[in-house]
Amino acid sequence: MTHISIIHHNSDFCYSTYDMNNDFAGRKHLLFDADGTLYDFKATEEVALSALFSSLSIPYDDEHIDLYHHANSGCWKEYEEGLLSMDKLRSERFRRFFRIIGRADDPIKAGEDYIRMLGNAGIMLPGAVDFLEGLHGSFPMYIITNGIADTQHMRFRGTDTEKYFQRIFISEELGVQKPDPGFFMKVLKAIGTDSSHAIVIGDSERSDIQGAANAGIESIFISFDGRRSKIADHNASSYSELAALIHDIA
Repeated sequence: MTHISIIHHNSDFCYSTYDMNNDFAGRKHLLFDADGTLYDFKATEEVALSALFSSLSIPYDDEHIDLYHHANSGCWKEYEEGLLSMDKLRSERFRRFFRIIGRADDPIKAGEDYIRMLGNAGIMLPGAVDFLEGLHGSFPMYIITNGIADTQHMRFRGTDTEKYFQRIFISEELGVQKPDPGFFMKVLKAIGTDSSHAIVIGDSERSDIQGAANAGIESIFISFDGRRSKIADHNASSYSELAALIHDIA
């Protein structure tokens, strides 16, 4: 079996020290996206955003939620395109949001408060823990995410799910983000394998599936609402289907 010992942090990535024995011989490395694949970011965001809006006396209604999402999605798109740094994104989304609604609140403070609230509200997707339990010890598993490092580390610890992964790779710590092939190349180099011995599993066709294709890595697109990807090598619509597929191809 694989034995997780302690989480280490450095300027390149966060990872777990572990001992890998012959349990993983011949197995492909499973590179899991976090949000939307294993973690319920939508539910987590709802808890954190409602708390932040309440602290700022901003109505938590559809209009203000949509305006925030517009500002936030624009920032994340620029980040994935390399046009906005993660450090800047943390406050820029609130700077834009406050400008739209005519508020003069401090976007830096709002950004830091929101990151803390997100980290404290980690929520798994239904069935995710049982899915991970079923695979744990049979495959080398990793997290690959574009999330904010502080938030993600807090959520992984809070959900007690670090133990399932050999290493956790976060774009802010790697210095490059999905779908840039450089992100995947850094991950492969760090875990000591090549593109033919890894599988990317994620719910984002742009950052996960296209990113995997850009790096020449096999991919599985997971969608719980039945969507399918023509770019992905494989598609799954449930954890049971995903588990069976992994056992078949990895």
